[in-house]
Amino acid sequence: MSEQERELLIKYNAGLCTEAEKAAVEKWLFEFHNTTADLSAERIAEIKAEVFSQLPGPVVNARKFSYWPRIAAVIALMLGFLYFFKAEYRPFGQHQPSSLSADEVLPGRNSATLTLANGKKITLSDAHKGELATESGVTISKTADGQIIYKVTQAAPSATATYNTLSTANGETFQVRLPDGSLVVLNAASSLTYPTNLNRVNERRVALRGEAYFEVAKVMLQPAGAANNTAGKRKPFIVATDKQQVEVLGTQFNVNSYADEPDTKTTLVEGMVKVAGLGAVKHSSVLKPGQQALSRPEGFLVKEVNITQVIAWKNGTFDFDNEDIQGVMRKIARWYNVEVEFRGDVSGERFNGALSREKNIGQMLKMLESTGVVHFKIEGRRIIVIKN
Repeated sequence: MSEQERELLIKYNAGLCTEAEKAAVEKWLFEFHNTTADLSAERIAEIKAEVFSQLPGPVVNARKFSYWPRIAAVIALMLGFLYFFKAEYRPFGQHQPSSLSADEVLPGRNSATLTLANGKKITLSDAHKGELATESGVTISKTADGQIIYKVTQAAPSATATYNTLSTANGETFQVRLPDGSLVVLNAASSLTYPTNLNRVNERRVALRGEAYFEVAKVMLQPAGAANNTAGKRKPFIVATDKQQVEVLGTQFNVNSYADEPDTKTTLVEGMVKVAGLGAVKHSSVLKPGQQALSRPEGFLVKEVNITQVIAWKNGTFDFDNEDIQGVMRKIARWYNVEVEFRGDVSGERFNGALSREKNIGQMLKMLESTGVVHFKIEGRRIIVIKN
């Protein structure tokens, strides 16, 4: 594939093509699908693996996350536009989707609510760039690109720790640069609570509900005197959820801890973390990059995963990997801020594929419907899932 073709597919996946470019790409993909319609799922998987093997550089590279996952998604798209979102290995195009409401639901946006220590709430989508507040010797500002940044303005530590909470509703996502320099990206329907003196304490501890991606800054302990044996040690960074505690020294990882998901998952991208199960599941493990620790009712499990798929949400993509329709719809409900109702037995269907989170919900549901397994009715902000 030429570089020009790659760039065109990336534009198509991001919804940036002109009408002429869009028509050309869809004609190309349709013709490609026709030439591969009789291939088995195994053979298509081999073709996809061969194409991916030709991509330059490792995809598990933090500096390339904003770019290569989109290439991966669009190359897979090229290998069967109507093959994406398959259910039980049934391709698209064999069924015509039913009519959807013209009142289509738009995707989520960059927004959140910041709750200060004094209880004041700031809606960040409405806030102008610049200084938002000052408390406990820390200035809180919003950058031009919509990120929250904390900056220490007072050298002496405050007597009492104060806490801020950054929270996203359904249909929102946001980034925050914490007082210690760590970057956190919050997914929809999530919240992060942290002390404003995070850079001053010897143990950096935050509490998470929902899902977030962390790039933890490496901060060294400051010895009180020459005889102090803490010199040269890094301040630990701890993420606490209701089912797991993740201890970090300096790394990149993703934590998924939604209350409505059956498992709490910590996935390591780079570095090293120690994950401990809480409550009834008391077990711990040190993860290597590419490993995921799951806490579930039946126990604690560590397994190898596809990192690109796990953090696809951060890069603006839905990426379903053999996921049941309930899991698919939970993600859709959070991002598009809709309610979901199931009618009939749809528990056995599994879906694979990727699609930009910038698409409106009508396009998303049409893609799912084209498998012929389910169809949808839209009633206001309620999506009804019905088995065919």
